[in-house]
Amino acid sequence: MAATASAKSTQCTHCGTPFIPKSDEHFCCHGCYYVAQLLDAQDLGRFYELKGDQVVPPVGSKVFHENDTVALEAAIREVEVTTEKPVAHIRFSIEGISCIGCVWLIEAIFKRQAGAAGVRIDPRSSAVELSWQTAHFDIKAFATELQKIGYRLSLYTEDSNVHNSTKQLTHRIGLCGFFLLNTMLFTLPGYLGMADDFFLAPLFQLLGALFATLSLCVGGGYFIHRAWQAAQNKVLHIDLPIATGLIAAYLGSLIGWYSGTIELIYFDFVATFVFLMLAGRWLQEYALEKNRSHLQRQQVGPRKVTQLGGANDGQSITVQSVTKDLEYSIAPGEINPVAADLLDDSGTLSLEWINGEAEPLIWKRERITPAGSINVGMQSLRFRARESWADSLLAKLLERPGDVFQESRLQTVLKWYIGTILIIAGVGFTAWLVSTGNVLKATQVLISILVVSCPCALGVALPMCDEFATTRLRRAGLFIKTSQIWERIRQVSTVVFDKTGTLTMDIPRLDNPKAIQELDPLSIQALAHLVDHNLHPIARSLREALLANHPHLGQALLSVPIVEEFVGNGVAWKAAAHNEWTLGKPNWKAAHSDAADAHSALRQNGLLIAVFHFSEDVRDDAKKAIEAFQQAKIRTTILSGDIESRVTQIAQQLGLSEAHTRSSCTPSDKADWIDTQANGSALMIGDGVNDSLAFDKAICRGTPVVDRSILQASADFFFFGRSLRCIPELFTTTQLRRHTIQMVFTAAVLYNIAAVTLCLMGKMHPLLAAILMPLSSIATLAIAWLGMNRKPV
Repeated sequence: MAATASAKSTQCTHCGTPFIPKSDEHFCCHGCYYVAQLLDAQDLGRFYELKGDQVVPPVGSKVFHENDTVALEAAIREVEVTTEKPVAHIRFSIEGISCIGCVWLIEAIFKRQAGAAGVRIDPRSSAVELSWQTAHFDIKAFATELQKIGYRLSLYTEDSNVHNSTKQLTHRIGLCGFFLLNTMLFTLPGYLGMADDFFLAPLFQLLGALFATLSLCVGGGYFIHRAWQAAQNKVLHIDLPIATGLIAAYLGSLIGWYSGTIELIYFDFVATFVFLMLAGRWLQEYALEKNRSHLQRQQVGPRKVTQLGGANDGQSITVQSVTKDLEYSIAPGEINPVAADLLDDSGTLSLEWINGEAEPLIWKRERITPAGSINVGMQSLRFRARESWADSLLAKLLERPGDVFQESRLQTVLKWYIGTILIIAGVGFTAWLVSTGNVLKATQVLISILVVSCPCALGVALPMCDEFATTRLRRAGLFIKTSQIWERIRQVSTVVFDKTGTLTMDIPRLDNPKAIQELDPLSIQALAHLVDHNLHPIARSLREALLANHPHLGQALLSVPIVEEFVGNGVAWKAAAHNEWTLGKPNWKAAHSDAADAHSALRQNGLLIAVFHFSEDVRDDAKKAIEAFQQAKIRTTILSGDIESRVTQIAQQLGLSEAHTRSSCTPSDKADWIDTQANGSALMIGDGVNDSLAFDKAICRGTPVVDRSILQASADFFFFGRSLRCIPELFTTTQLRRHTIQMVFTAAVLYNIAAVTLCLMGKMHPLLAAILMPLSSIATLAIAWLGMNRKPV
């Protein structure tokens, strides 16, 4: 059900993300355009050679935001004070690395810094180790240069939950690979005809048993422990049949070794099986870790406020410390954590997080300010708290409830699979024991059934299907966070969109970019001063357009002019010779009423210099995505907190009727709608705190990566860029994966029927089992590769 690609669709020259140009565009966003110009000007074009055709996350607007380097500078000073050597070392976290080109680019920029001595980058842990000559290195300059091209330095914090799993698996794989080679080394001579009375035969058997035992302890213990944990929780996991087969093969081998029954010795099988299963599990974990690493490590929700009065007057405190009646201030761009009274005469606030309205509002003195409102003015605002953080609605919305376990199809299949195998093994053992009276032969039949029926092929092929699927989605700009998404997507029959920031971009689109291009140098400089540090959505849009067209403009803004904010009207700056520049409402401070139809106007001493027109920027392919859902009989609905006229306008552009839209929705309204209209079948796509309760009710959740999204931690997937084509692609890939897995299961069933038949006939030999296992794995891997690389119907 992939959305049909438009004939005008192209790929971003910088990041490779597909997008639909609205004019003669070659970049998916202003950020990519800005960075591409900087790389060209600084002779860093080799980045594109190293990146190749790989699609990386779009730069977006993060390059236009300032990076707070105070903590970085303090860390550098602390290291220099404590080190006695001429060269100091430190480790920082770095965000934004997505390919080998990024590594080269960061190294190249560091080498150009004064005092740079050495740099080592670890992309997997998103860490960079810097070495520099003490007292000669400027960390602020280096961090600023990285910020300009889309990378962000921060204090190093190791995310053990993300990386510990793959690290452990990597160590286990290395050891088990060594054990496997040695097990095969000492068991192969027996298969090649070494006589039992050969003087080294007992030693070889002992060493083969030893290395197989080590393999079982180091690698098999991983699956046995997980299977035991799952069984304690009354959950059937795929690790259970793996653990059962390993234990049966090992115990049978000990019995065969002790009794001299060659048909029971499966030491080489144990070592090979452990290695293959670990490799498959590592591939699965690594694919998810790779996706998570693309998501920026950012603290969601409000951060700190500045206390006013009392013993901590003027000090920053955490939002958890906010109590009722406390007076505090929040800086521009920060989030008000609790319901509070505004103490200033007025302020400019955005309620985008609360109700989805992107248009900032003018807030008057002592009016109750809701928790979650954002200060988009140019000055700090003072408040008096009406409640503590613990009692605030925002704190409750940010709490993430745990997922309720739901039995998946795999769980059901495993129940039947394990039950069937155990019954067949028991019947085979009993039949041979009754007919022959030979306990060892009956035991050999029992163990051989448990060994050959292990899901070794599935243990490798299923992770490979997941890797192919996640790679396919990464090319479309979508990144999977949890392996449970495949089962959840299968149950989706309703897709619910928030509007602002989801169906539309988070800032308005400048409809007449030529107005920027046609400005003279003096006007460009004035406009740059007026929009610099200005968080109003219109100012942010103008700043992005300015820097995209004039990438070196930021270097000319080192001196901070006094820009005065007139709440509800605009901003003004008095330059030299008493020239007053204003940016704001069309006819504010106008000498003549000459810009009534514009959204904003730039004036010099009241004379019109330029007018700017804006519109809500609907994401690329949004209409095609919705059409794809409609063709697949998937209901699509917009639940927005914005006013009805704006929601209706967007719905009409997307071809949705009034019956499929809801406006002025509160967070509870969205959650209640999903609970009553799409219980257990909704995919919710949103980005703000007003979507949090709906996320809790939806069976599957997705979010775009935007500046202030709080939902990335609880989302099943996230996506970058302007386009929504990745959402239908998720459904297409899920369907392709399901069909491929069905083919893999069919092949596995046929293999098991043939292998178990040989076991019941008493014809299965350890050597034959050792040959069949890798052959079946290769066959299922081939099926997985062919299935996931075919074009969807």
